[in-house]
Amino acid sequence: MPDEIGGIKVRQDEETNEITQQEVEENPELGPDPSAAKEGVLDDEDPAGFAALEVEAAEDLLAEQDSEDESEGPAPISRHQRRALRLALTQKGVRETPPGSNIQIYSKHFGFGAQFWCADFVAWSLDKTGNQDKKVPWGYPSAVENITRWGKRNGRIHSQPQKGDIFTRKDGKHTGWVVSSQGTSFMTIEGNTDGPDGRVVYVASHARDSSSGMYFFVRHHWE
Repeated sequence: MPDEIGGIKVRQDEETNEITQQEVEENPELGPDPSAAKEGVLDDEDPAGFAALEVEAAEDLLAEQDSEDESEGPAPISRHQRRALRLALTQKGVRETPPGSNIQIYSKHFGFGAQFWCADFVAWSLDKTGNQDKKVPWGYPSAVENITRWGKRNGRIHSQPQKGDIFTRKDGKHTGWVVSSQGTSFMTIEGNTDGPDGRVVYVASHARDSSSGMYFFVRHHWE
């Protein structure tokens, strides 16, 4: 699908209705799958370079002022986006307890038990830095596909990453935040992904590349 004024044009026949919790419970293939989280991760191509970029991205975000002055650039991120990203970064290294149990604080925040939780991590970051009503714009928070469908309904889907975006796999299997971007390359903070021991139970940062065609980028100045 080609970009149209910076966003991706959505076909009229595409499904954009919200997926409900009941639908995911009855059809698990509609939910996330942590086995997909490792696909597309590029950290190992240059570990030292990745570590340096990871630190730089975090430092740049923490150093930014909470201004929404248009002088920041053509599409500055909002204060809420910045707060959400900063909170998400503080969670780096948090993992399921016990490992492999899918028990963690992000799903619990929305009243859910043990479950796959990459989308819950994104939703938690957004809600905890917003009005804390345990709701997110896309409805049922645990379905990655709901983030994408919300973006399609509202004309917020892009093909190239920008800081503050939520990236979603096009197959609906994984999601996270874009902390920084340079061209097609982007740095993330994401949940239910692999950490230092290679197990997919952590909040961690990764390097990814949009040129793989694997991702959508959902962009909105969350208020």
